[in-house]
Amino acid sequence: MIEQLEALGALRSSGTMGRAAAVLRITQSAVSKRIAALEVIVGVKLVQRHGRLVRLTPDAERLLDEARPLLASLREVLRVRSPEREQALRVAATDSLLASWLPATLQSARARLPALKLELHAHRGPMLLARVRSGDYALGLCPAMAGDKDLRVRELVQEPMVIVPAHLAPLERVSTVPVWAIETQSLTWEAIASRVARARRLVGFGIEVQARLESFTALVQVARAGFANALVPIGVARDLGVPLERLVRLPGISRPIAAVARKSTFELPAVRALLAELTVAWPSFVMPTR
Repeated sequence: MIEQLEALGALRSSGTMGRAAAVLRITQSAVSKRIAALEVIVGVKLVQRHGRLVRLTPDAERLLDEARPLLASLREVLRVRSPEREQALRVAATDSLLASWLPATLQSARARLPALKLELHAHRGPMLLARVRSGDYALGLCPAMAGDKDLRVRELVQEPMVIVPAHLAPLERVSTVPVWAIETQSLTWEAIASRVARARRLVGFGIEVQARLESFTALVQVARAGFANALVPIGVARDLGVPLERLVRLPGISRPIAAVARKSTFELPAVRALLAELTVAWPSFVMPTR
């Protein structure tokens, strides 16, 4: 039953059987079979096809909403009762973190915790939160401001945001700097939007978003090519080889990187140990002195 509900939840989040299969790391036919089996169990139609897209029926939406907290609690019970030596901590992180400084930070923490086994997954922010909320992952590492009735948030570090100038040329000092930024649905934008709006007071000039992309890596490359200035986290810019002296610092504009989990998960010894190590393992470029 758990696998069938997971398949239905993945389908709701992704919109197609193919994307749901990629999320679950199974075949598309396996997703279809799991949902068909669930329809037999509950006795109602759960999906409707609309071209290539698949939409959930109202019965399916109600089923998932009612089952989500129960499934998450069941996974938590099983996780706590599993022998610790056999546990692998399932951790999800956003693409921008895993594409920059987070892997080295996690490796540094693991070096101090040799018994800890980490199973890493990468997701975009909204999907990550949904899967931590459902209990698919024990812990999420992502930009986050506040929790909700299902999730708790513990801030770990503030990562500065910077402007990568077009062509990496010195930025002309004007009253308002045009930039390209990350999509509005991202957790980073949710965390920094109000600060960007107050940029004139915080950094001495306004910031005007003229276009958006879905990837920080793409934003850095767009700036390198000269399309536009790009607003990105400093870790992404540095890991893509942008010299620190070329970056425009933005005092007061940073994104909070947090651990996100269900309340009971934070009490697990493996989680407590990992978070304790992470607080001292951040690489120097998260908050560089130069």
